[in-house]
Amino acid sequence: MSTLSRRTPEQVAQAFLTPRSPERPALPTWLAEARHFEADGPIGKVAGRLLGEGPCVILLHGWEGSPTDLAGFVPPLLAAGLSVLALDLPAHGASEGERVSIPLAAQALLEVQSSLGPQHIFHAGIGHSLGAAILVHAMTTGFRVERVALIAAPAHAVDYARDYCERDGLDAAETEEMLDLMHSRFGVDVRAISMPAQAATLPQPALFVHSDNDRVVPVADSLLTASAWRGAQHMVVEGLGHARLLRHAEVIDRVARFVSAHP
Repeated sequence: MSTLSRRTPEQVAQAFLTPRSPERPALPTWLAEARHFEADGPIGKVAGRLLGEGPCVILLHGWEGSPTDLAGFVPPLLAAGLSVLALDLPAHGASEGERVSIPLAAQALLEVQSSLGPQHIFHAGIGHSLGAAILVHAMTTGFRVERVALIAAPAHAVDYARDYCERDGLDAAETEEMLDLMHSRFGVDVRAISMPAQAATLPQPALFVHSDNDRVVPVADSLLTASAWRGAQHMVVEGLGHARLLRHAEVIDRVARFVSAHP
């Protein structure tokens, strides 16, 4: 065991799957007044807010985020005659659970869809960061959605797991042990979760949006995935980092127009 590490590989694996619970901002008016939504998920109830009456767009925030992160997209979607389902990811916000992985969250999306009816198809999905990875993973396992906008989307889950291990002080051997434990103990094969590989199997229209100076998920990640996704569009913005692009008027307009389009 490295003398630099304060935690064992198993403890690091648990921490990697356990989101913190930061203080939540006050709900915007549209979210506070929205209808409460709840469905059974693989690790407990999945909660969200539903508003509008038209074809539904599902919003998926990132790791340790909340639906308020995507608030800017709601008014133009409602104005376009769409409805919006803003979910708290499992183990986030009002949803139940302590630990969550991309496959578990993807399974939660399938169960949310099933709760809306056996033939329900989402008009579109908007995912930010980990929410984008979850949305794509769900699509490869049967989640039905007609088009997707993927903002600051990561490419290979293992890259982020290795970086997490390095920042925690694990050496190379301990990192591989942590990745093995993720698979054997927690059922998550991090090495196999690859958005570029998944992209090659998906036919839905996709729009990728990324900032050139994102320090959390480099823009090269989404460029790689978009290049593997047949017909995908890619929008690069300047100087907006990982989260500020969610509040940028040009990004909101481009995503809303793409999502509002009808097949």
